[in-house]
Amino acid sequence: MLFTATYVRMIRAYTMETLNEDYVRTARAKGAPEWRVLRSHVVRNAMLPVVTILGMDIGLALGGAIFTETVFGLPGLGKLVVGAIANFDEPTVEGVVIFATSCIIVFNLAVDTLYAWIDPRIRLT
Repeated sequence: MLFTATYVRMIRAYTMETLNEDYVRTARAKGAPEWRVLRSHVVRNAMLPVVTILGMDIGLALGGAIFTETVFGLPGLGKLVVGAIANFDEPTVEGVVIFATSCIIVFNLAVDTLYAWIDPRIRLT
């Protein structure tokens, strides 16, 4: 929710930029309905950079949980890892790091899969 305004501005900027591309003018010149031009040509190409930034922000939010949970005293993995570091509990720290890394890898995989769904020119082989 924190970055909603940023995402809306980004979507608007990329949409306005994509509206001026040659392939959009060509689609309109061929007689395609406006809704189809927007859905098939404009929105798909404008969403690629936004999906990239969203994927990175999810990873940052996961890392920021450590600070948030520690500062506000909330129970969770962040507070667990800080307590484990203070007690020199290496297996717990390793487990949390491996879990967080796995989550980031899964989010990156989801973003890459979403790329292939948004832009049909990108193929996962």
